[in-house]
Amino acid sequence: MFLRQVRKTKELLLNQLEAYPIIAAVRDEEGMAKALTSPVKVIFLLNGTLSNIRSRINQVKDCGKVVFVHLEMMSGLSKDQAAVEFLHMEMKPTGILTTKPNLVQRARSLGLVTVQRLFMLDSLSIQTGIKMVNMNRPDFIEIMPAIIPKVMVRVKKESTIPIIAGGMVETKEEIIELLKVGVTAVSTSKTELWYL
Repeated sequence: MFLRQVRKTKELLLNQLEAYPIIAAVRDEEGMAKALTSPVKVIFLLNGTLSNIRSRINQVKDCGKVVFVHLEMMSGLSKDQAAVEFLHMEMKPTGILTTKPNLVQRARSLGLVTVQRLFMLDSLSIQTGIKMVNMNRPDFIEIMPAIIPKVMVRVKKESTIPIIAGGMVETKEEIIELLKVGVTAVSTSKTELWYL
């Protein structure tokens, strides 16, 4: 049942990202206010605490937007399966972002949409990352830094998982170039890029 729910949510999310392929990566209160009024459909919460995460998630949902929580960046939550379970049961985000493959598995089993963050620093990290995502099957991959389109092309050739390019995106031209090489969406904390 949960996997059917994840597939349905993922399909809706893909449709939203096709219509507007920019994701607001929110780091602070000012960014949160701008993201809520921007045309973006998806928000990645990249900071928060146990005391404010529920209200932030609810604010995003109340604006009709999709919300993902970056588990490793939430103060007061451990970085383990119990934290995933807590977020799912108590906070109800659409999904999580994580660098940890074991948390992807647990989140998917609970019905959360998953984004596996990969940092592509050299050829070994590319090879290891591709192998990891093909084995764990997150719903999306976020490749960082986004400014290396040839890495996106390689990952796209070796995996069928939709790609989100994130990190160091600073111009509209970079977003256009990334979309041209086939990424599904681009996440950025540059607020002016949320309004393209």
